[in-house]
Order: sequence, then structure tokens, then C-alpha cells
Amino acid sequence: MNDQKVRVKSKKFKYKTNIKLNDSGEGIIESKNKNSIKLSAPVEFGGIPGLWTPEDLLVASANGCLMTTFLFYTKKRGFKFESYESSAEGIIELVDMRYKFTEIKIRPKVIVKLKEDIEEAEKLLKISKKSCLISNSLSSKVILEPEIEATS
Repeated sequence: MNDQKVRVKSKKFKYKTNIKLNDSGEGIIESKNKNSIKLSAPVEFGGIPGLWTPEDLLVASANGCLMTTFLFYTKKRGFKFESYESSAEGIIELVDMRYKFTEIKIRPKVIVKLKEDIEEAEKLLKISKKSCLISNSLSSKVILEPEIEATS
């Protein structure tokens, strides 16, 4: 993450994407000055194996938002940690005759240097979950299952 300070000038932000369907039946997600992403429906719904799906991207968005929000708060508070990685799993179920995500579990693993930093890392993860704009935009339950360890 860069060392520039975050300056919020507006309380409204726009994010734009485009999708083009190619001759192979792959959707290509594009956004200005970013790498493109190949997209398909899930294999379970007749999609192309090996491609990202909207479902994958939604789960990844919740997972990534937690990480970037955690980075924001750790930087703001001057909290140091050794490493961060996380996995996420979304559950889709048939509810009222429509498929929807009913829950997304995010499992961050944070390594801190000292045992006394474990509680602060847990607190920052909880604040990050509460502040994550992606999670706040979803109707599904977002569950945080952190694992925090100290190296000494």
C-alpha cells in the first residue's frame, strides 16, 4: 500500500466497469487502466471451467475489502503486524425460490510479533469488518473467523 494520506473530498464515489462477450462465450471485464478479467457463469450453471465467476468475485470483494480496511486501520493506528492472509467462502442457497448468498465466512490469519498485540489485532479486524463497505452493502450474513498468532 502506498504511503500517501487518504483524503476524502466527496462522500459519493463512482466505479465503472464494462463487459464484452467474446466469440468463445467468455465475458471480458474491463475498467480504465486496469487488467481485464475473463468471466463466465459457474460450471454448475453451464459456465466455462477455469474462469472467474460473478460469485467468485463477490466473495473475493468481501475478502479483499476486509483486508484493505484492516490495512487502513492498522496504518492509521500505527499498528505493526508480520503478515496477513485470508480465505473466504460464500454459501449460496435457494431462498423463496431464488438463489442468493446467505453467508460469507472470511477467515483472516494475522501474525503479530508479540502476544500482547493479539488483542489489538482482533479489535482492528472487528472494526474493519464493521467498516467494510462491501460487507455493509450485502444482504447476506458476513461472518468473521480470525486466527491471530504471535511469533514470540
